[in-house]
Amino acid sequence: MAAPSEDELNNSADKIDGNSDHSNVSDADARDAEMSDQRDMEGEPQVDRTAEKTPTLVQPKKFKHGIIYIGRVPDRMNPSRIRQILTKYGEVGRIFLQPEDDYYREQRKRRGGSRTKVYTEGWVEFKRKKIAKMVAATLHNTRMGVRKRDEYYDELWCLKYLPGFKWTHLRERLEYERQVRQQRGRMELSQAKRETAVYRQNVETGRKLEKLQERRKKQGRVWVPRSNQYHQKRTQDEIDTGSLSKRSGKVTKSTLSKLFKKT
Repeated sequence: MAAPSEDELNNSADKIDGNSDHSNVSDADARDAEMSDQRDMEGEPQVDRTAEKTPTLVQPKKFKHGIIYIGRVPDRMNPSRIRQILTKYGEVGRIFLQPEDDYYREQRKRRGGSRTKVYTEGWVEFKRKKIAKMVAATLHNTRMGVRKRDEYYDELWCLKYLPGFKWTHLRERLEYERQVRQQRGRMELSQAKRETAVYRQNVETGRKLEKLQERRKKQGRVWVPRSNQYHQKRTQDEIDTGSLSKRSGKVTKSTLSKLFKKT
């Protein structure tokens, strides 16, 4: 048997190398596919989002607010002090105290009175209507102070619960009062302007009359001031009395005095 030549040996070696390379590539692909399948099998399981329940947030319970009316506010009492006193009974919301009128405040200052800000009435809002009712019913006509050394020991609470009253109603009332004060101020201003105009007109008329009087005196003429005579109308009683006397035909004393005059 003849020995293979060098060309045949080289060709066979190339075929062997090619087959080995092909087998290596196929083996690598198989390993990659197997690893990918394994990853798919061992991967994280898919989560069903629809099965998850959304956490429910507990909403705080909303209470209706209650408003108390304070009929009298003692001297040197302010909103912070009222909040400090009423907070121990329940949660206090908004507080409004009506200050006194500026006119009375100026009058008090002129007389040497206190210069501190004084309030006449007030409104207190509680976060719970039940507590507002309880506070108004319990503290009404009771002492503000607990101990005798308290500043407001001799003062009494004057409280009243306002059913169905809301804070917006208070705002509307305050706005109405503000508009009324503005309207009153405009009316007083217009009246003062009219009075000033009449006063100036009278002053000018007086000056003209004085000049006319001086001119008449220089001319030697007598100055006779003009006086307006007004006849007052008869009252209803006088009219009725006169009509009755005419109807009755009686002779009155005035008629006799006219007939029989003393000589």
